This record gives sequence, C-alpha cells and structure tokens, in this order.
Amino acid sequence: MIQDTSLWAYQLASKDLGAKQKEVLDALRFFPDATNAEIAAHLGWPVNRITPRTGELIKMGLVFKVERRTCKATNGTAWSLRAKHPVLPPARGETKVEQNSQSLFT
Repeated sequence: MIQDTSLWAYQLASKDLGAKQKEVLDALRFFPDATNAEIAAHLGWPVNRITPRTGELIKMGLVFKVERRTCKATNGTAWSLRAKHPVLPPARGETKVEQNSQSLFT
C-alpha cells in the first residue's frame, strides 16, 4: 500500500514533466541503476528516445549518474542512472519556541 505522503511527493515531483519523461522516470524508479539502453529495452523504445529524456531529468535534478559499468543490453560500458527520491516539503511551518526551564514547574 502506498502512503498518501509518498503519492503526494511523487505527484509534486512529476507535475511539470512530459508524458515521456514520466515514463522514463517511472522506469528508473522501478529499475534503479539502469543504463539508457536497459531502459530502452524495458520500455521497447529506441535508445535515442531515452537519452534526451534522461538528460532532461538530470538537468531537473530528478536523476543522477551512479557509476560506469557494463551494460546488460549492449555489453558496452555506460553510465547507470538512478532516480532521486522525492523530497517532501515541511509538514508545517517551523516556529521557534523559547523554552524557559522554570516555567514548567512554577
């Protein structure tokens, strides 16, 4: 079961994304540390449709490069990518409360 806050954070992070960007981001969330070719094989798209979308997601700060490794789809060396976890905004405004240690007992 998905928590309401997780669903809300996902919607907040993906509200400004296009349909193809969302599909690539969802694939990276489901298959972390995948290369562009592995994502293309999973989605059934050519790799030249994946590479620009991952580049856009990297510029947006939603995806980051992990390491160079052997790609399972091409057997060549490629960067593996990982989607960042959505960051929730603060639940409520933080207010500083001044504590007086004597006020608790008097």
